[in-house]
Amino acid sequence: MNGESAPGVELPLVVGLGGSPGTSSVTNQLMLACLAKAADLGTRTEVFSGDELSTLPIYGATATSAHNDLADRVVDAVRRADAVIIATPGYHGGMSGLVKNAIDHLEELRTDDRPYLDGRAVGVIVSAGGWQAAGAALVSVRSAIHALRGWPTPFGVTVNSAEQRPDEHGHFDERVDGALGILAGQLVEFVGWRRGAWPRS
Repeated sequence: MNGESAPGVELPLVVGLGGSPGTSSVTNQLMLACLAKAADLGTRTEVFSGDELSTLPIYGATATSAHNDLADRVVDAVRRADAVIIATPGYHGGMSGLVKNAIDHLEELRTDDRPYLDGRAVGVIVSAGGWQAAGAALVSVRSAIHALRGWPTPFGVTVNSAEQRPDEHGHFDERVDGALGILAGQLVEFVGWRRGAWPRS
């Protein structure tokens, strides 16, 4: 999933992180749809969805077993990212353990020049079987983003998977599709502002 750039100009990178294991995951489909909209707006994209993230070791700051090739690739992608999308199912008032574990691996960015999620816009997508669950999970993800010095977008996408599932072609209704478009637009707009004010070397 990549946009096209002018010769010699590197497009901004948006990294998708989250979802659930399984091809029928609504959360995965929402994240991929949002990344596609970001690509249409002129970005490069990378994605780590639920199936991949389920193979991450449980993070421990001092445990050597917490590192594998996938963990290194996730950390490297976020290190290079201009913006991030975090997508999670809502479980019992918060994000899933799978997504939280992936976020915990970003502790490896603590000594970077841009530590953690510093200087990056972060969009949040939550899919849950009810509006209250979705809202509570959105707050929990945004709290984690703040702790990692990221900038949550003003707009977050919450989807009630009991009512708003994709059709047989994988397409969401106009409300969900429009919400994903708003989120992608805010991510790209933030990146443009930041690049204009502080060009990356």
